[in-house]
Parts: sequence; C-alpha cells; structure tokens
Amino acid sequence: MGVTEVWQLIRRRWPILVAGMLIGVVVSYGYLKTLPTTYTASSTCYVSMATGTSVNDSYQGGLAAQERVRSYLELADSQTVAQKVRDQLGLPISAQTLRGRITATSPPATTLIVVSVTSDTADGARRLADEVVSQFRALVAQLESIQVNTAPAARIAVVDPAALPAVPSSPKRSRILLMGLLAGLIVGGAGAFARERLDRQLHTSADIAAVLPAPILAIIDDGRPGAPGELRRLRTRLSPETKSVLLTALSRDSVPEVAIGLARTLADTGARVALVDADTTGAGSSAQVPVPATPGLTGLLRNDAPLDDAVTVWEETGIAVLPLGEMDLRTPDLLAGPRFAEVMSKLRIDYDHIVVQGAPVAAAADAITLAAHCDVTLGVIELGPTTSGQVRGAVATFGPDLLTGAVVYSRPGGRARKLLARIRSRR
Repeated sequence: MGVTEVWQLIRRRWPILVAGMLIGVVVSYGYLKTLPTTYTASSTCYVSMATGTSVNDSYQGGLAAQERVRSYLELADSQTVAQKVRDQLGLPISAQTLRGRITATSPPATTLIVVSVTSDTADGARRLADEVVSQFRALVAQLESIQVNTAPAARIAVVDPAALPAVPSSPKRSRILLMGLLAGLIVGGAGAFARERLDRQLHTSADIAAVLPAPILAIIDDGRPGAPGELRRLRTRLSPETKSVLLTALSRDSVPEVAIGLARTLADTGARVALVDADTTGAGSSAQVPVPATPGLTGLLRNDAPLDDAVTVWEETGIAVLPLGEMDLRTPDLLAGPRFAEVMSKLRIDYDHIVVQGAPVAAAADAITLAAHCDVTLGVIELGPTTSGQVRGAVATFGPDLLTGAVVYSRPGGRARKLLARIRSRR
C-alpha cells in the first residue's frame, strides 16, 4: 500500500482510527486506576577501606573497596537487613515483603552504592530508605570488624541521605497513556484496513469504472465550484442529434439533482427544454422544482388531459416541467402503454430537448420501458452509499446494451443528508 492509498484510507476511515485511539486511552486510564501509587526514595553511600598513607596503599584500598561493593549489594537487600528494619520500625508487613521493596545498585567502576526503597507514601519511602541504610551500615561494620572494639576494615559513609520524593515513581502515567494511545492507533488502523478491504462502497470514479461496462460522461460534485462545468461537459458529450435523455439511478435511491442540472444547462443555451418526472418512487424532481401543482404526467396518462394543462413553466429557468402528479398503483403500467408514447411524441414537437427522470433500476422496472422512448439512457451513480454489488445488479437488470453512459454524482454531507431525507419522506 503506497502513500496515496494510506492517505485515502485515513481520509475515509478516520472515525475508526479516532475511536481506536480513544478506546486505547480509556482502557489505559482504567488500568491506571487499578495500579497502586508508590514513591521511591534513594540514598547514596560511599565504600572505603582502612589503608596506609602511601599512594600504593590508597590504590590497593580502592580496588579492595570495589571488590567489596559486589558483596555489599547483596547485603543491602538481604533478609537480615529487612528483618532488622521491620523490627526497628514496627512495620505490619513481613520481612520478605519489605525485602522486595529494597534495591541496591552501583555505578560501574565506582565504590558508590545507591539504596532505593519504595512505599505507599513519600514520607514512608524516605523513612524506610534511611533505616535500611542505617541497618546496612551497622551490618557491614559488624562483619568487617576483626576484633571487638577495633575499627572495621571497611567503612560505609552516607553521601546523599534520602530526600522526600516529590512525585510518585509509579505508575508511569504518561508512558502508560501513550502506550494505550499507540495500541489504540494500531487496533484502529487494523480495523480501518479491514473495513476498507471488506467495504464494497464506491468512493471514487475509478471504483465505478472498474465495475461499469459504460463510459463515465461526467463527475458532478454537488456544491463545489466545478459542478456547473461538469454539467456543461455532459451537455457537450451528448450528440447534437440527441433530443431526449433518460436518467435513471443505478444506485439504490433516486438522484433528481442530475436531471434538474442537465435540464438547466441545456436551457442555458437558449433551447426549449422539458423536464419530465417519471420517477414512480415519488423521489423525483417534482419535489425540488418550485412550480404549481398540475395534473402532471399521471393526469395525462389516466384522463387524456391536454398537455398544456399538465405542463408548467419554471419561471427562473424557462424550463417546462411535467411533474409526476398524483401517482397510483396503475402508474407504472401506464408508463408502458401507448399513451406515454403519445406524450413523448408531442413533447418532441414542442421542445428541443426532453430530460426524463425514471425510477432507480433497483426500485422499479420503469427504466427499461422509458428507455425505448428516449435517444440516450444515462445511469446515475451516487458516490458513497452505492456499492459495487448494487451497480452490477442494476446493470444486469437493466442490460448493458441499453446504457449509453454514466454520470457520477456526490453530494456534500451525503450520508447525513440522505438520512434526513428518508426521515422526512416517512412522515
């Protein structure tokens, strides 16, 4: 996967990534709440040997001190020291538990010993560290004394006494939260990758071209500055002899915006244009065109009403609009009858161009009937909600031979807007 594919994945699946990171942070924060807070206090000691005053004696004493440091590290956190500290302070914990809280380290090639002790409180950690060092020094003095009332061969001096810890030593909150964030990002990335691989929705024109047997004549991004230009490009790609155009959605839902846009761009040339709403799903262009109610197409088909009574003019554009009218169960059958052929013949005489919007192929079989009365049939595919399976199924139902080309359409805030439209249509 290249950089471009990764960027597109992030743009399309960023909610999954954000959700994964949030979950990771929440889980790590919950884990932090289960961890006890501990403080660590440390004291630094210096080991020296009783030697002569010459340089050689001092050198030999330093080497001997370094050799002893290795053993002293074992003594500092020994069971004996822990037991003495427990008895001295009257602690309610066992010597073995206390021993687990003591650590002793030594920087390489030095005679320094750093004794660290952890506790639930800052003051408790300091008190324990001081007492551990005190008992450790006493034990070393006892072991290094060859005779009673004589100076020990080795001596341990406190360089830095234990200080009161300012902040807890554990848990490492920032580190754990960062690890949770990174883990959430990894999980979110895996989820986004899996969702991308399993997703059959069409997000780009390239996705559509891979499943569509017809050419893409226009890519209309509604609400963007380039949308009018794409409608003009669609107009110029239609043959000059094209008089009637059928638009039917290969997506699940109707897309009346394309039929309205094409009718307007044809009318902008000064041509006489008729916009016919033959969408029997009720989601056609009639609801979006501000024209008075008329008997409409259904009135013409049922009652042999005059064409002039059913057609109304959209004053703003000069387009003659033939709305659907009041639909009933017979409307799809009447579209397949001779009366609709007569209506189309009259429109061909009175207008230069006729734009017919039919129901989506997946919703009704009207498009196959309507295509017989139109010069060109265009499939409209909405990016985002439409899947490759829906397009393949629509093409298989409609037949690739009837399809002249396709128009790709995307709307701003497509899913949210579509959901609102569905809610309103059910009221």
